[in-house]
Parts: sequence; structure tokens; C-alpha cells
Amino acid sequence: MKEKKDHATRTAFFLNLAFTVLELAGGILSGSIAILADSLHDLADSFSLGAGWYFEEKSKQGSNDRYSYGYARFSLLGAMINAVTLLLGSIYIVYESIRRLLNPQMPDVYWMLGISVVGIALNGLGVWKLKSGNSMNQQVMMIHLLEDALGWIAVLLASIVLLFVEIPRLDPLLAIVINLTVLVFVLRKLIKALQIMLQRVPKEVNLPELRQKIRCLTGVQDVERLHVWSLTKEKWVVTVTVHLEEMTTLQAAEVLKRRIRQVLADLPIEVLTVELQFSPPSEVSR
Repeated sequence: MKEKKDHATRTAFFLNLAFTVLELAGGILSGSIAILADSLHDLADSFSLGAGWYFEEKSKQGSNDRYSYGYARFSLLGAMINAVTLLLGSIYIVYESIRRLLNPQMPDVYWMLGISVVGIALNGLGVWKLKSGNSMNQQVMMIHLLEDALGWIAVLLASIVLLFVEIPRLDPLLAIVINLTVLVFVLRKLIKALQIMLQRVPKEVNLPELRQKIRCLTGVQDVERLHVWSLTKEKWVVTVTVHLEEMTTLQAAEVLKRRIRQVLADLPIEVLTVELQFSPPSEVSR
């Protein structure tokens, strides 16, 4: 399954790069400024997807003395680069579309029609390849290609209409609607990535309730410094300090640790650290 996802990320990058070259050639041959402008946008997309692919591969490396948690968050870095690139690209397309609305120009309809069909096919294939990806990086890359596919669907519909009716403002209007929709989705992903980077408690976790469940275990006097944060979207880190009611044997301590793990069993924990203390709990970090 992992090899299949790796192949999907690589395929998405090369599909986008191949289409960018084709689009650039089509823009030069047709003399269409609109197609050339979009080819530059897709070229930036290719660099962004390439970075996403690199960081996705990098994230699979294990821990070492420099990165004791491993390289898992490199995938998150790739997602943020992709999201920021897509945001900037979408803002640029909206800006250009507004300029086109103020100064309408009839595009080369037949080239629009032909390239849009190829664009839908290649970007749609990339979306299909990435749709089963679990990492945030792969999800953002999928949105990246989905934005391009939706854009070319709009171009296809606009070009069909323009074959029969001369409405030069139709193309930029569709571009604005699609890009504003994509901006909403990407902003949500970017905010979520930032929350993970800032080690926010995952929204699925009710920290007071979790603390109370541990506190109710036999032998537990109090719970301090309970921290739950995301290493990545799929991997969580939990640390907790538990104060015991009285001195206990090593065997009893191991039993208590096992019960604490059972309380946390439903969480996708990558690293769990449980510290047992026999001294009275302090008043800090409650």
C-alpha cells in the first residue's frame, strides 16, 4: 500500500510537468497569451508538486541524532509549501481574471478546447491517483491538481459556449468562481497544518476528560503535565506525569502504566511517555 501511494505522488508530479510543457508549446504555437500565462502558473505548480514529492519521501526516514522523532514532519512542510504556492497562484489568477473582465478579449477558442480536454484528462488522472492518500501533503497535492482539473473543465465549458456566442467575459468569470472556491479549501488545510506545527491539542481530544479518566485509576493521586500533540496528522505524541498515592512495587507500577495505555488506546499514538512520581504533586501545569 505504501509503494502504491509513493507511486501516486511521483505520477502526479510527472503528469503535471508533462502537461506544463505541452501547454507552453501550445501557447507559443497558438499565440495565446492566456494559455502562456496559465503555463507559467502550472510551471510553479510543478515545482511545488516536486517539493511535495521530495518531502513526502524524506518523511519516511527514521530517527537519528539530529532528528530524534524522525523526518515525519517533512511531509507537513511539503503540504505547507504546496498550500502557500496554491494560494499565491489562485490570487494571481483572480487578479488576472479581474483585469480580463475590465479589458475583455476573445481567446483562441479551438486551442482552448483542445488543451482543456488534455488538461482535464491528465489532472483528473493525478487526482484519482492521490485520492487515497492519508497524509496532509498528499491531500493538498490532490487539491492542487483538482483545482487545475476544475479550471480546465471551466475552460472546456466556456470554449464550447464561445464557439457559438461571443462572450469574452465568460472565461474570467468562471476562473474567479473556481479560484475563490479553491482558496477556501486550501486555507482550511493551511490552518490545520499550522495548528499541527504549533502543537495544538488535536480537536478529537477532550483533555480534561482524558485527565479525569487517568485520575480515576486505582493508585493515582493526581495527574500533571498531560500533553497531547500531533507529530503529523496520523501520528500523535502523548506525555503525562502521574503522582501515586503511596510508594508501590515495580510490578504494580507496570500494571498502572498498562492501564494508562488502555485509557489512551483509541488514540493514534506514535510516542507515549508516562512518568510515575511518588512525591506530592506540585501546583504547576495542572
